[in-house]
Amino acid sequence: MSSLHEILQLFEPVRLEQLDSVKLLNRVDTKFLLQADILPDILKSMQKDYFVLEINSSRICHYNTIYLDTPEFYFYNQHQTGRLERVKIRVRTYLETGKSFLEIKTKNNHSKTAKDRISISGIGEIKCKKYQKFLQKKTDKTKILNPVIEVLYSRITLVNREFTERLTIDTDLSYKNDNKSIQVSNLCIIELKQDKTAKSPVRKVMRDKRIFVYSLSKYCLGIASLYPQVKRNNIKEKIRNINKICYENV
Repeated sequence: MSSLHEILQLFEPVRLEQLDSVKLLNRVDTKFLLQADILPDILKSMQKDYFVLEINSSRICHYNTIYLDTPEFYFYNQHQTGRLERVKIRVRTYLETGKSFLEIKTKNNHSKTAKDRISISGIGEIKCKKYQKFLQKKTDKTKILNPVIEVLYSRITLVNREFTERLTIDTDLSYKNDNKSIQVSNLCIIELKQDKTAKSPVRKVMRDKRIFVYSLSKYCLGIASLYPQVKRNNIKEKIRNINKICYENV
């Protein structure tokens, strides 16, 4: 089997500024989970339908994301209780460019995801008036928000040839807080981002490979893995399924 880097060289590249037309800050997200070991084979099936994002000669980019929550894990519990309208707040750093953004990601009761963001120099600026005012547009919890988890992963970004959808492919996922760190070995998360649910080349590839849609929050997985005191009834089965995906037939 060809390596991941070799397969990615078969894709035509696209520059970051070319993605402006396909930011999809208000979108429908569809996720698929699979073993990272089979990703090169999956990518071979998509090479003719997608461009790959290339930044500073790299086609695999690296992300550092710090999520904020309340001492009672208010936003985490929104997910665990099945609340349809929910929020995530994070500071995301794109390591290839060095740029950081404070982001508010909301999901409404129609499964549409919206993202608002503002440039920030780093997590140390979060208490400044400018950023507190930005957060107050979406939550009244600003004064009690603190960093609770750091998430690191590698990402490949593909865009279809019509520039109507993006595909993010995350691997090398790891989590840490002040007391503990974990790695989620051999997991690959593919996320299709569209302005509405529509036909897509990746849907056919996933169907042919018998890889099915799976709802998963990287944030919730990390919190449930690092904090023993949180509720995890609704994520226990997902953790078991992830272990099965990662390690069966390995």
